Amino acid sequence: MPGSRLPVPSTDFDVILLGRNMKSALIGNGVAIQFGGTAYLNGSIIQRAIDNVRSGNFPAHLYPKECADFVKQLQREHLKALNGEYDQYVFTTYDRASLTDFKARYETGREYDLTDIGFEDYFLLFELTHNKLGIQNPERFNYRSVLRRMILDSVFNGGEIETYHESFPARFVDWLNNHGYLFTTNYDSNIDAVASSEVFHLHGSFRVLSELYNPNSFRNQLEDDLLDGEKMDENYHHLYSTCLVSYVGDLKSSSMDEAARANRAMQKFVDCYNNDPNIKKQIEEMDESNVSLKRLKEAIRLKLKKPDLKHGEQYPHDHLKHISGQLSILGLSPNNDGHLFTQLNENDKIDEIVFYYFGDIEAADAKRRFKNKKLILKDVREFWAEMAV
Repeated sequence: MPGSRLPVPSTDFDVILLGRNMKSALIGNGVAIQFGGTAYLNGSIIQRAIDNVRSGNFPAHLYPKECADFVKQLQREHLKALNGEYDQYVFTTYDRASLTDFKARYETGREYDLTDIGFEDYFLLFELTHNKLGIQNPERFNYRSVLRRMILDSVFNGGEIETYHESFPARFVDWLNNHGYLFTTNYDSNIDAVASSEVFHLHGSFRVLSELYNPNSFRNQLEDDLLDGEKMDENYHHLYSTCLVSYVGDLKSSSMDEAARANRAMQKFVDCYNNDPNIKKQIEEMDESNVSLKRLKEAIRLKLKKPDLKHGEQYPHDHLKHISGQLSILGLSPNNDGHLFTQLNENDKIDEIVFYYFGDIEAADAKRRFKNKKLILKDVREFWAEMAV
């Protein structure tokens, strides 16, 4: 509910139980479209974001009206990126991989309308244009943050996105609860509303507060105020949530694993500090005139003082490594979120994948994605017809 405080999730997941041979399901945005309608198609999300700004129906204190104009400017760069004009401005593996994937998903030689471009691809165009212009942090971080807020606000749709579970037929609820473990890439909590067990939100949830804004988080117990005094507006909690919005699966995967990597690194620093006098001396002598070193030194001291303090691991994608038996994939395109499919392919304990496809192209793509797995293909239109009976 608007105005309610978001919960801070537990990070104590029972990996041993996840290893049991049970049915699992991975749910994507197709379920939101099936029951929430066209409002959750990509084009509708983009158009709603623009319309909200034009009509003044948006929180101007959290993202400016110029965000709408910014999207239009990025749309004009779309064809240039397809034609190779931004090739020289890819400086990371993430950017290079995403640009290659981006070009494969669009036809060169034609201009795409504003709403025909995937909203996550606007974030790729954002990075490319900022690479070209040489814009760095903190400006780059701030510009990206307000663009993210405008898109998330549109997805949230005034809270309407949290209500489509009311249209779930009883047979679909039974189907969901026939699975021991439920995973979703959706930000909303409609599956949670009917599930008899915990639902793992792989890309974050509107209802979970980001560590960035949690006053008790590791980062917010450090002296520096990275938020520059910004306070959370309780009426727009979804804009402070854990929802990941990025343009490439590898970058999402990196973001999901960031806290775990930080925890491992911090534990190593503390262990070395306690057990190696030379390392302890080096840490104590870190140059505090260097902002990064000063912050690292402060973090190590905080961890020494509070050994149980950790960065919250808010994206439970590691669970995909431990599930076994049969996995059903519903409402998720095989062309999206390749990082998840990579994890599933690498999990030898999954012996069967049931993929619900929409059209022959998706079926062919699923065969390509899971060529080393036992794959059962089912037409999702027939599935929904069965659920409605």
